[in-house]
Amino acid sequence: MRTLDPLAIVATLLGAALLFLVEPMVARMVLPVLGGTPAVWNACMLFFQVVLLAGYAYVNLLSRWSRPGARVLIHLILLGASIRFLPLHLAGDALPTSGRPVVWLLATLLSSVGLTFFILSTTGPLIQHWLHGSGLTGSADPYPLYAWGNVGSLAALVSYPLLVEPWLPLRRQTGAWSAAYLIFLLVIATFAIRSWRRSTGEIPVSPPAPEESPMMRARLTWAFLAFVPSSGFLAVTLYMSTDVAVVPLLWVLPLAVYLLTMIMAFSGKWPLRWSSVGLAVTVAGVVASFWVFRRPYPWVLFLLHPLTLFFLGMVCHGRLALTRPAPSRLPEFYVWIALGGAMGGVFNTVVAPACFDSIAEYPLVLLLGCLLRPALGSNPAKPRSRLPWLMDLALPVALLLVVGILARVLAHFDVRSVAAQLVVQVGIPCILVLLFLRRPLRFALGVAALLLAAHVQNGAAGDVLLARRDFFGVHKVVLRSGPGVEGVDVRGKKYSTGVPFHYLYDGTTRHGSQAAAGPLRTEPTSYYHRTGPLGEVFRVLGAAGRLNRIAVVGLGVGTIAAYGLPGRSITFYEIDPLVVAIAKDERLFTYLRDGLGTTEVRIGDGRAELARAPDGAYDVIVLDAFSSDAIPVHVMTREAVALYFRKLAPEGLLLAHVTNQHLDLEPVFHAIAVDLHLRGRSKIDDAISIQEMEQGKDGSHWIVLARSEASFAAIAADPAWLPVPLHPEAPPDRRFLWTDDYSSVLRVLRMS
Repeated sequence: MRTLDPLAIVATLLGAALLFLVEPMVARMVLPVLGGTPAVWNACMLFFQVVLLAGYAYVNLLSRWSRPGARVLIHLILLGASIRFLPLHLAGDALPTSGRPVVWLLATLLSSVGLTFFILSTTGPLIQHWLHGSGLTGSADPYPLYAWGNVGSLAALVSYPLLVEPWLPLRRQTGAWSAAYLIFLLVIATFAIRSWRRSTGEIPVSPPAPEESPMMRARLTWAFLAFVPSSGFLAVTLYMSTDVAVVPLLWVLPLAVYLLTMIMAFSGKWPLRWSSVGLAVTVAGVVASFWVFRRPYPWVLFLLHPLTLFFLGMVCHGRLALTRPAPSRLPEFYVWIALGGAMGGVFNTVVAPACFDSIAEYPLVLLLGCLLRPALGSNPAKPRSRLPWLMDLALPVALLLVVGILARVLAHFDVRSVAAQLVVQVGIPCILVLLFLRRPLRFALGVAALLLAAHVQNGAAGDVLLARRDFFGVHKVVLRSGPGVEGVDVRGKKYSTGVPFHYLYDGTTRHGSQAAAGPLRTEPTSYYHRTGPLGEVFRVLGAAGRLNRIAVVGLGVGTIAAYGLPGRSITFYEIDPLVVAIAKDERLFTYLRDGLGTTEVRIGDGRAELARAPDGAYDVIVLDAFSSDAIPVHVMTREAVALYFRKLAPEGLLLAHVTNQHLDLEPVFHAIAVDLHLRGRSKIDDAISIQEMEQGKDGSHWIVLARSEASFAAIAADPAWLPVPLHPEAPPDRRFLWTDDYSSVLRVLRMS
């Protein structure tokens, strides 16, 4: 990097680091209030992007002020005013009651960190503008400070989940950040006064040539090139956190990749051609993963999707860097970049949930990225012909026909090998589409054809009765036959004797089911089957008269209501109003209607609502709160479990449903049990008979905790129930002891 004024570098680094430290910190503070939903981070990012746009617009207006001293004075006044909002804290922690969590969240963030974030957002372009007019070292070309700012941002993002969060409780994080912010104010004020004193007056501006003047087309291009990667990293974040956990680690990884592309693109050392080829190859891989993996593996989430985001960012930011204007237009350039980023936040956080019933913004932004790829091997001197444009339309249609033909061939020869099906129906089309990579339009349309084919094939597993999306998740109800005897009739048509079931999916995870008709209609299914761990515990407690008052954190389809009996009360706590509406829709599920006990549903975060219940109010608390496979971490911390036991009767039990594809949560409960001096049992129920499968049973993993061994003596005699904790006399393993201030998903992540 070119030689720059040291104080300008320090101010830029410190401002950028504080800016990107406060983002995950504040989002983590507000996460429990909204039930740990994956959409919280995207809503927070929308706020940050809009405030960033406001900050850049402020710098652009300030740069037009004729008197340098007045510019500095105005900013110094704002710096002083921001001290009023220290130490960093949320203005209020009340749950939203308006039914619009995004509006509530944005208002809370504005009143809590609005001015401090605004000040930090102005740092990069403001220091570059001041430097350009100061005559200090590097004033001729301040653009390298943009890279320094991104380096500070990237360092802060990486350090938060790896260093800050594991070692500092949240209260100490906010205190340390506030102290660092005061240091930042001192540094930037010093630089402002120093640059003002060295300033000769007006910023030296050379009259641009007509072809260099940024026209409206150039401005819109800047905004669009910023929009696509902004939308891309938000889509990747939502896609990843929906299936693993809503934690800073999964927020930071895509954002860090996004920032890395900014650094590399503006350094000019990465060939755009490589990015174009890399994006084509990785997008083909993502399409294949959509096709093959209905529930993605961690290695796919942590490798393929961030790599795709990297090449998407390199293509867009690379083109953005090539079109940057002269330094005199720098503030305006940043405004249009920020506008594009904010448009990405609005699209992903507001428009997409209202328009799509799935995370459709992810494949859409990939298609836009494919269209923005520079053409490979084109010859501008060659006369234009209509034939290539016609082929751009015809070849993707032909590819779609090839996919259909291959599917018919597999069905005709009754190919049952999964490997053969994947190679023929997925591998061959994804390789063929790479033959189109020289022409961006042809490749993008080819990818669109494959996405359509994947959507049709994956949707063939049942009839979609309902598909809705809200702030808290993506919900779908599907009707299809359950496991049963399959065969082929005399006409060669496949059939199944399985009972038809209604299934509720949240993201890619099944969250409950119910038989569509017949005697199974009133029976608990899925993870809550009578022969499963929950059914065993309920049977034992019911026989002992200790199952009269039940609280359930997480509603699903209301399956546990099937355990209701006269005189027994079941209270469900559910934060998502849409889930409540689905469970109460008798065309879809009838457990809440058919239960024989008293059933009540309370809308709100389970932990917060339980805190309002009287102590000792329940015999059993069932912890079953998930968003897809992701867990709201705040409902299973040491403090949360301590709260649950205050609400339980002396012999009460806590049943935690920990079935999870990506996370091994049992060590967390072992550590919490040791720390709180609890005793418990754990059972993995994965041996399911054919009869149980036909009844809709799923394998499950449950943990039971109590104050003493006597509380669950009847199930403790079963060797399938393993003791929790394994070593009650040993100190708790702090690596797995999740608290409100500390949780580490990396330690419990399953990578296979």
